[in-house]
Amino acid sequence: MGFKLTGFICLLLLFFFCVPPALAEDTSEDESTSNISSGLDEGLTLDLLNQDPDPVEPGDVLEIRLSIQNTGYEDLENCVLEIKPEYPFKALAGETLVKDIGTLGKRYADNRQKVVKFKLGIENNVNEGTYPLKVYVYATKDDSRLTLTKDFDIELDSESNAEIEYISVEKIVPGQKTNLVFGIKNVGNSPLKNAMFSWDCTNDVILPVGSSNVKHINLIDIGDTENVSFQVLTNVNTKPGLYKLDMVLTYDDVEELQTITEAGTVENQKRKEITSKAGVYVGGTTDFDIAFMERSPTGAYTFTVSNIGNNAANSVKISVPSQANWTVAGGSSNSVVLGNLQKGDNTIADFDLKPVAMNKELPIKFEISYTSNDGIRQTVERELPLYSSSFTPSAESDESEGGNSSSLMYIGLLILVCVAGAVIYKKRQKQIQMKNAQEDELNKIKFDDPDK
Repeated sequence: MGFKLTGFICLLLLFFFCVPPALAEDTSEDESTSNISSGLDEGLTLDLLNQDPDPVEPGDVLEIRLSIQNTGYEDLENCVLEIKPEYPFKALAGETLVKDIGTLGKRYADNRQKVVKFKLGIENNVNEGTYPLKVYVYATKDDSRLTLTKDFDIELDSESNAEIEYISVEKIVPGQKTNLVFGIKNVGNSPLKNAMFSWDCTNDVILPVGSSNVKHINLIDIGDTENVSFQVLTNVNTKPGLYKLDMVLTYDDVEELQTITEAGTVENQKRKEITSKAGVYVGGTTDFDIAFMERSPTGAYTFTVSNIGNNAANSVKISVPSQANWTVAGGSSNSVVLGNLQKGDNTIADFDLKPVAMNKELPIKFEISYTSNDGIRQTVERELPLYSSSFTPSAESDESEGGNSSSLMYIGLLILVCVAGAVIYKKRQKQIQMKNAQEDELNKIKFDDPDK
């Protein structure tokens, strides 16, 4: 029985001497940075006085003030504070994260407490929540290196938000396929994930072609803009005017974040919806075609002007601008007012033109200005090849035939006048002769019978 009791006491003594001392000695450089000394913890207090801003947002600069105080009965020498930043914290250029504070006096000494400031950066792509910031304290006591590690909870406030930054077009021409692009910008403090964008037009005046009106976006990082495009079309007979587009953007939002799992996933996710509207004008511009028609002997060139677009054109004017190959003859105008042209209408315009060279095909430029149905003055430039000559073959034939016909008519008229004159002359002569004969007969009767 005594032997058993003695063995038990020996085991207790062996266990007691094997337990590490309360104040751990630094036997190697590597071990000193990983051990947590309960002795240093009991003789030292490290507190977070404040953080600025509070809470801090992604992308901000965080400033913290730490209070370190020696509460033990022995001096702590070569005291050093160090922060080794881990996500979402990061070091800033020019800011040191190692502060040497020297000696902390023992309890009741004047130099037993110091306040230390640090500045750190916050990553942009971080969600709302509370994140641990590790602070390391190193000190020397009785020629032994001691280490203490303490975590401080830093609150981050992350607000997700987005906006429709722009729409690529303001006007859509009826019957013409148009690429409609929406720019979606992340203006919040956290990434937008699993976003879905859709749009709708009043009375389906504008419709997507080749796809639906919904597009998905996996991720929009902070400050980035993502473009989503749609091929759209309107009916050719759509009445010109301003039409409303209703836009909806939904995405994953993080609200009242409470837990960050070891895998880094965020709990308590919700869908957030943003609605907005914009106006798109349907109508506006049209198009024209110009073709050469004929040339007169005087040098006037005739052209046909056609409205081949899907909109009406008001106050149409066609002009021949200054150019190398063609000039407008002196004294004549270089512009012709054509009035209003509905879609499909055409009219003619005449210009007295002089080419730089004869018997050549020379390009000629035209400018067509008009008022579109949205009230804006527009200008369209057109160019077509034009053969320069003194007259066209068809015009020469017409002139020859016209000249011969005129000569024949003149000769015929002259002959007719001569014949008519001869007939009238002969008739007049006959009347005179008859009158003279009657007078002679009357005179003879009076001569034979004076009493009559």
